[in-house]
Amino acid sequence: MDEEEGMLWAGLTTVVGLGVATIARKLLAKSWTKRRGFVPGSPGDGQTTWREAALFAVVTGATVGLARLVADRVVDEAKHRAGSHST
Repeated sequence: MDEEEGMLWAGLTTVVGLGVATIARKLLAKSWTKRRGFVPGSPGDGQTTWREAALFAVVTGATVGLARLVADRVVDEAKHRAGSHST
């Protein structure tokens, strides 16, 4: 694979990763709001407990990380099907 093609695949991986991370975050916020009534803000705002904010941060991080992992895997498989076997 030449350098230009490698940059193209890297760009595609980044765009897809950011897209799925954004979608995952929005779906999680919608689901959290439906179940808990609100998306927690900063614990310093007086309306959110540290526990709630920390739990939301951990769940968000895990969800976004998993979504990006899946997206990276999908793009990598597409790259291999296209005949670009270098990573």
